[in-house]
Amino acid sequence: MLSSIFTLLIGLVLLVKGAEILISSAIAIGKKLKVSEFFIGLIVVGFGTSLCELVVSIDAVMKGSPDISLGNVVGSNIANIFLVTFAAGLTSELKSIKVSKFDLFFHLGTHFIFALVFIFTFLTTKYGLLFIFLFTFYLFRSFKNSDSKNKDEIVLEKDFFSKISFQNPLLYGLPVAGISIGITLFGADITVDSAISISTALNISDSFIGLTIIALGTSLPEIATSISAARKGKSNIIIGNIIGSNIYNLLLILGFTSLFNSFSYNKEVLSDDVYFLSVAAIIFTLFILKKIGIGRKVSIACFLIYLMYIGNLYLTNF
Repeated sequence: MLSSIFTLLIGLVLLVKGAEILISSAIAIGKKLKVSEFFIGLIVVGFGTSLCELVVSIDAVMKGSPDISLGNVVGSNIANIFLVTFAAGLTSELKSIKVSKFDLFFHLGTHFIFALVFIFTFLTTKYGLLFIFLFTFYLFRSFKNSDSKNKDEIVLEKDFFSKISFQNPLLYGLPVAGISIGITLFGADITVDSAISISTALNISDSFIGLTIIALGTSLPEIATSISAARKGKSNIIIGNIIGSNIYNLLLILGFTSLFNSFSYNKEVLSDDVYFLSVAAIIFTLFILKKIGIGRKVSIACFLIYLMYIGNLYLTNF
């Protein structure tokens, strides 16, 4: 037990450090390429930190535990909306957020499409291919929009990694970003493994682990990068991180894992969580659409909502 706790702490340190380097290099690359901060958060940070969910989901399906795969994605998106917002807003108030209505409503629409497929039918290969197509469309549209407008002024950081990334994005920037993502993912990996070891010692069920510990563990990169971005006043990167990660999780990860013949899930076990995720997506959309400042009060409210969700999971699983 003590060794697992020690490993958990090491994993958290790697997560935070990797996230800091990732943010610095991403901002520098974005400034050099003259793209918006939101797009940096969407592509480099949002999708990069979501690789955890992809690895865990594929591994779960291949090992015959597809419920963990779907639970991981649903739980991660819930954690992204409530915990990432909480972590960032508690660090520094998020304001002057610039998100296009297309990005915001595509994010909401993605959750509604997933919910409809989950409730009225089953996520088969044909729906998986549709999800992958929608993901490709969104990626192309976001890049096109970022290239043509919304070029925010990006302030270059003064640290070593920012300087070399800005100096030569291809030679230094991309390798630095790649290595930092690797450090972040490795930190998340050993954090999740340690958490599972601790939960096993405490006799916690696998279904509860999938929706909570694994989902929370794979969302740690998003939380860490958002805290780092909040300290630097990069609100658009944080929101881009949340939107990008959630879309990546639902469309690409579920779309890809549904292509496996062994992919299946139990609707009864996960139905309440899917409903809750849809409500969370609506709340998130309204906050951004109404330009409500995300500060300490909102962040604490988000954290309390997440705690109530975890409490309900505990009561229904034990």
